[in-house]
Amino acid sequence: METNNNNLPEYINGIPTAKNRSKERRSLIAKYYSNLWKQLQREGRNNRIYNEYLGVDVFIIQNESDKKTINAASRNWQSTYAVKHLYDVVKCAACDDNTVVFFAPKNGTQSDNHYKNIAVLYYDFVNTEISYLTFKVKLTIGIRSNNKHVQYCVNKIEVKEKKPTVPSNSN
Repeated sequence: METNNNNLPEYINGIPTAKNRSKERRSLIAKYYSNLWKQLQREGRNNRIYNEYLGVDVFIIQNESDKKTINAASRNWQSTYAVKHLYDVVKCAACDDNTVVFFAPKNGTQSDNHYKNIAVLYYDFVNTEISYLTFKVKLTIGIRSNNKHVQYCVNKIEVKEKKPTVPSNSN
């Protein structure tokens, strides 16, 4: 198996890891959404997944949920990997205590989609054996005025380590 310059395999779970392979990842993301819609229909879920943290159904809407995600998630393989596991991400995404969950929608597609509010949740992929399969993704959910929650975007985020604070020696 070939590896790229980051010591990653060329493919992880069928997803190309090289930065310049975003076009292929876009195609994969569209396929993952199509498969998820088919799965939700077979299960009689009408394109929705229950999010345990918020206690609401989150709708996965064609030409809305996939539109922003295809652009954002194709940028790196971890985001594409998250879309491949979108059912679990939507179901289990949550926030830490004392973390702001709800935000005002930004100008642009968030307001164009008529969201009155935005919820931001997080999901951790954890693999104790393979370090590059441990990362955090952000799930953005748009909330409409009728209280319908719509999956808007999912993408990997960079988690900055907090630097230890050094006590001052001045008295």
